[in-house]
Amino acid sequence: MKIVLKRIVSSILIIQVLLMPVMTIQAFAASPFDSAGSPIGSTPGTAAPAAVSGRDAAASISAYQTGGYFTDSYGNILMNVNVWGNVNRPGQVIVPEGADIALLISLAGGPREDANLKKIRINRAMPDENGKTTYQVNLDKYAKEGDRSMLLAMQPNDTVVVPKSNSLNLLGLLGVISLSASIYALLSD
Repeated sequence: MKIVLKRIVSSILIIQVLLMPVMTIQAFAASPFDSAGSPIGSTPGTAAPAAVSGRDAAASISAYQTGGYFTDSYGNILMNVNVWGNVNRPGQVIVPEGADIALLISLAGGPREDANLKKIRINRAMPDENGKTTYQVNLDKYAKEGDRSMLLAMQPNDTVVVPKSNSLNLLGLLGVISLSASIYALLSD
C-alpha cells in the first residue's frame, strides 16, 4: 500500500512539474487580448469610459463616432483614448486635450503590480507630425527619475497598451525547486 501511495503521489508531482513550464510559457506569451480578440478586462458591448463623471457619457459616444475632439458642458476640450492591458480599469478613457500618458494611466486606475512600465506602446489612430503611428515609452524611467520629456501627449483615439511584466516570480521559482526536491526524495527511497 505504501508503494502504491508513493507512486500516485510521485505521478501527480511529475505531472505538475511537466505542466508548470507550459503554464509559464502561456503566461509570458499573454497579450492584452483575450481569446475573443477583446482587450483584457473589457466587457463586450460596454462603452462607458473609465474617467467619465456621468455628465459627459453621452458626449463620449458621439465623440467616438466623430473621431476627434469634443467639449463637455463646461467648454473643456476632451478626447477619447483607449487603454489596454495591465491597468486597473482598462477601456476607453476621456482625457482633456494635452493630457500625457502618465495622466491617462492614472485615470485608468494606475498600472497593475505586474505591469511592464518599461515597454508601454502607444498606437496612434492617425500618423502624427513625424509620420509615426507607434511609440514605445519607458514610464519606469519617468517614475524613478521624474524626466517628463518622454511623456507623449495623447491624441484622439490613441490606443495605449500596457504589457505584463515577463520577470520570473521568485516564489514560483522556489516552488519548482521544492517540488523537484520532493520528487527526488520520493523516487530515491
